[in-house]
Amino acid sequence: MNKEWFTYLVLLGCVIAWGSNFVFGSILVDVFDPSIIAFFRLIFIVIFLFFMTYRTIKIKELTLHNYIWLGVAGFIGVSLNQWSFYASLQYTEPVTASLILALSPIVTAILSSYYFKERKTLQFWLGSLVALLGVWLVITNGSLLVPNFGKGELLISLTMLTFSVFLIFVQHLSKSIHPSTITLLSNLFGLVGLLPFVPWNKAYLVLSVPLSYWLLLIITAIIMHGLCTYLWNSSIHKVGASKAALLLNLEPFVAMIFGFFLLDINIQALQMIGAIVIIIGVSISLKPNANY
Repeated sequence: MNKEWFTYLVLLGCVIAWGSNFVFGSILVDVFDPSIIAFFRLIFIVIFLFFMTYRTIKIKELTLHNYIWLGVAGFIGVSLNQWSFYASLQYTEPVTASLILALSPIVTAILSSYYFKERKTLQFWLGSLVALLGVWLVITNGSLLVPNFGKGELLISLTMLTFSVFLIFVQHLSKSIHPSTITLLSNLFGLVGLLPFVPWNKAYLVLSVPLSYWLLLIITAIIMHGLCTYLWNSSIHKVGASKAALLLNLEPFVAMIFGFFLLDINIQALQMIGAIVIIIGVSISLKPNANY
């Protein structure tokens, strides 16, 4: 049990980093094209992951079947995921984006139930719904009205769906492939898959971007999508994809806090209540025997 909760602490650290990325991403899309952000971030991510994992990578043990599935996982979970994430932040607010992405635990649970034949108890679904209610309170500030669903919301929905599918891929692949191999090769294939999305005729514009933004891009890439992705993929097989994804319900809370300090976004009372409800919902669903 102690080892399991240590795993949850590692996953929580990843969620905090990813939650802050909504705010940092909003800053970066003001000076970079979304595709260019994703492209350069993946370059630094792959370099970081190579030096971190090359000793454990065993390419010779991989089959053609493994490469095909790693390629598919990389395109869906990295190429489409990275591009749609930064593209969405051009049209929607960070907290709105984090709300929709927080739906991935529900989608992941549904996918895992179908693919892995996992049985979910009423307690698991109750906790998921409570957490989802908290997310709703955070984004709507207590209103019962449905938010406008525009281009930004559609793009972040694609981010949510591709991430959920990627989690299922990782859980499946980790049965026969080391997590470090999955992380490195999926990002490498994702980098290649992103090439058609990059507006190469505008690439020269990055030369005029201030150094501070480049540093923000590089540091967040290495920490959030290099180190955290490696830790996340290494932990999924210990607790399961759906339970790990449930922690993503905390991302709106993290985005709200970072938005307050970095973007001067005011925190309303109902938003704080919603954040507390999210934590309660996550706690209910992660309680022992909530899944089986």
